Order: sequence, then C-alpha cells, then structure tokens
Amino acid sequence: MNMNKVLPVILWIPASFFTVAFAIFFVVHQSTRIQIANSGKSPETLLAEQAFAQSSSKPTVLGTFTANIIALDARPKIIERFLDSYQCPLVVPHDKFASYFVETADRYNLDFRLLPAIAMQESSCCKRLPEGSNNCWGYGIYGDKVVRFSSPKQGMEIVAETLSADYSTKGLLEPDEIMKKYTPPSRGHWALGVLSFMNEMK
Repeated sequence: MNMNKVLPVILWIPASFFTVAFAIFFVVHQSTRIQIANSGKSPETLLAEQAFAQSSSKPTVLGTFTANIIALDARPKIIERFLDSYQCPLVVPHDKFASYFVETADRYNLDFRLLPAIAMQESSCCKRLPEGSNNCWGYGIYGDKVVRFSSPKQGMEIVAETLSADYSTKGLLEPDEIMKKYTPPSRGHWALGVLSFMNEMK
C-alpha cells in the first residue's frame, strides 16, 4: 500500500471534524453577540434570562440546575449596585435586600427594577419618609394619612402584592400607566423619575 496516497485520507478525517466544530462555534458565538447587541441588555442580564427560560424546559437533577440558575442570575447584583450607589439606609446588608427585591418581584410577576425605582422616586431610597413608617414607596401616604409597616421588607411585600393585584393584572404595567392610579396628582414627573431609575438598573 502506498502511504503517500493513504496519509492524506487519514489526515482529512480529523481535519474535517475540527473544521466543522470551529464553524459551529463561530456561528453560535456570532449569534450570541448579535443577540446581546440587539437586546440592549448587559451580557450578564441576558445570560440570566436565557438560563431562567431554560429552567422551565429542563428537569432539575438533585438541585444542580437550580443552583446554576441562581449563580447566573445577575439581577440581585444589579440592584445591589443601585442601592450602594445611592447609599440607601436599609437595615440589612444591600446584597441581602437586593435578593428580597428580586424574590418579591418574581413572586408577583413584576419587573425586578420596579420596586427599587419607586422607592427611589418616593423617598430617595428610604431616606425621606415619615418617621417609623418603614414606607419607602409612598404607599397610602396622603397629607396626614400614613400607612406604616413593621419593616421595609413587609412594606415591599404589601406594595408588590398591590401592584400585582390592582395594576399589572389590569394591564397597568408601565410607569406612566401606574402613575395615573398610584399618584394621580403627578403631572408626569413621577413616571419619568421611576423610568429613569429603572433604566439605571439595566
């Protein structure tokens, strides 16, 4: 057998395999870059959303996949940075409170940025509020009337439940739609403020 004729055939097989593998990797990589660019979201946020979507179609094996989703979820870190940047005077560490925000938003199917954005708009992130009220969201505050909560966490829960039951389920999802019912006297600045703070958490 002439090795000069056989050798090219032997080398062709692995060379073809690596060529195909590289082509697949290149196409997937380019597709991901285009998706990130078109979405306007950070790679971390997009990755978290993709992982969350996959979790509904893949079975959990001994909690491994769930642990990976939590590790990839960038939303608590986004909120933590937001709280840190405004030095929000919350009674627990910002990383833990950021997780509360995300967990509560998920439980009531809200945008994870909405509650911290409203808190920022209404009380400068819990800095300006009726003493002892723990009401960072301006919820039910009209003149001398003040709704009080036992803790900011309880306030977050009740405000989220109200936004879900009385707003989002009735199609009031955007800040300008929420504003008309949440704070009727506002002439638009409330919605602009909330939207601006939400955009900071992309």
